[in-house]
Amino acid sequence: MNPLKVLLTGACGRIGKTFFQAMQHHYHFVLADRHQPNFAIGEHRFIRLDMADKEELVALVDGIDVVVHLAGIPFADSSFEELLPNNILATTYLLEAAANAHCRRVVFASSAQAIEGYPQDLQITPGMPVMPANLFGVSKCYGEALCAFYSAQRGLSCIVLRMGAFKFPDDHDLHNTPDLSTWLSPRDAVQLLQRAIEVEGVQHLVGYGISNNRFNRLDLSETTRILGYHPLDDASREFGLPLH
Repeated sequence: MNPLKVLLTGACGRIGKTFFQAMQHHYHFVLADRHQPNFAIGEHRFIRLDMADKEELVALVDGIDVVVHLAGIPFADSSFEELLPNNILATTYLLEAAANAHCRRVVFASSAQAIEGYPQDLQITPGMPVMPANLFGVSKCYGEALCAFYSAQRGLSCIVLRMGAFKFPDDHDLHNTPDLSTWLSPRDAVQLLQRAIEVEGVQHLVGYGISNNRFNRLDLSETTRILGYHPLDDASREFGLPLH
């Protein structure tokens, strides 16, 4: 079989680069980012573009099997003016282009910030309403709703992943139980995205992207059951930090 053709937006970010380098021999990638990559891409294709350019996105998705949409402004203190082109318009244009191009699936990187308005000692279970604590979280809630719309009304398979705190063990700022409870390790992130790309028979899912931490802010039961995602790492064990 020919490898899946995967469009990876935000390919030069930490998660994008980690995923590409781990899976570059497994898929045929089209990499997209506004920055040039600082890593070798081999036989794969890279396109530098502004994700808010509607016309460029139409050409970008041509022939793509699965879109993994990691691009966007990731900062909790972002203003609406920053978020509108990068998180709202770009996601809207990309899903419309993917639906029109009859892509098999879109994997949308949402964020744990979509539910950070809840008390920190409350575990978030599947089906709880969104509760963002900042405008960045609001922009991700919009993307989640957009995925639900395209799944139900346009037949586009959409898997939403509320990503936690993606940190490398040798470069992190996790210091307490709430921090540790949302950690997503690099190898677990790779497994999660691979499962989201390859799982069959899923039309729509809001899943959670964290590791197998001693205490998990996000309930992984549905994500594990539907995607077959089985995270291997635990922040408390990996970082040797006590629970507070």
